[in-house]
Amino acid sequence: MKTNIDNTYGLLFIVAIVSACLYGVGILQFWLYIRKYHSKDRLVLKLLVIAVMVCDTFQQGLLCHAVYKYLVSSISDRAILPTVVESIVIELFFSFAIATLVQQSECLKLHHLRAYIVQILLLENSQDWEKSPLGLCCVFDLLGFNYHYIYSIKAIQLATFEDLLSLRPLSIAGNIIYAIADVTISAVLIILLHSAKTTGFKTKTTDLINRLMVFTFNTGLPTSACTLLSAISGEQIGAFSNTFLYIFFFLLQGRFYTNSLLVTLNCREYIANELGNEEAYSFNLENLSLPVAFVPKRENIEGSSTFNWNVNDLSGTKEPNQ
Repeated sequence: MKTNIDNTYGLLFIVAIVSACLYGVGILQFWLYIRKYHSKDRLVLKLLVIAVMVCDTFQQGLLCHAVYKYLVSSISDRAILPTVVESIVIELFFSFAIATLVQQSECLKLHHLRAYIVQILLLENSQDWEKSPLGLCCVFDLLGFNYHYIYSIKAIQLATFEDLLSLRPLSIAGNIIYAIADVTISAVLIILLHSAKTTGFKTKTTDLINRLMVFTFNTGLPTSACTLLSAISGEQIGAFSNTFLYIFFFLLQGRFYTNSLLVTLNCREYIANELGNEEAYSFNLENLSLPVAFVPKRENIEGSSTFNWNVNDLSGTKEPNQ
């Protein structure tokens, strides 16, 4: 495709608008989180949310500065168009930090959920669960983080977008690794939840797990799709390789990760209230933490076993038998 102002700086202007809209959604989600959970969640989770929002704010501000520099303050200086404004590269550091923080929190959620599933199913051969690809998720995440930070450090030293083409394979590799990490995390979460659907659970619990599986898939889809589209549109052999379509998806990744985290956290009370049967299920909303985690409570009644589910408490302790 032939390069023109529409498919280069026009796309950069559009991505600034879309990013601002997603940032506004993130601010709304952050406000809802503060209203509901700021006094309930543990300090580490609150610090995670604050760190993500700070990075998100810096990234959005730097992106707006770059667009303003290109299209407003230097509108009469066409010589600036082929050059790389530093702020558009600096904001990538914050975007990659957001992606890494969110993915590592998802890996932590996997770790706790795996431990609880082992308790719920009373697995005697628990070493099989130690082979769960939790470490693989963390490795992919950190590897993608390193690829992107190396890309950003090298990119900030370059003068023009043409020079950035030499770094495109490095960035594409980082995007593919991030996408693999997202898909792996979502797949492992769904597999773990599916493993909890045993015949010993009541139908309502199975329905809840089904909803959680769908919710996990839906929240992981935007980030995975964005990273994959960024990698595909950035291929040099592609029709859009000479446009800013690659940058369009690349700059939106941080917004999707931020909203994915906040939407997941803010849906915890809704998921808990969906059960609505306090006699059959117990919830502890005082120690709300990372979602999609369950603490089992086993009750032996005339040789049968039933379980009460404690949503969102990641203390990792098992209540004593009644």
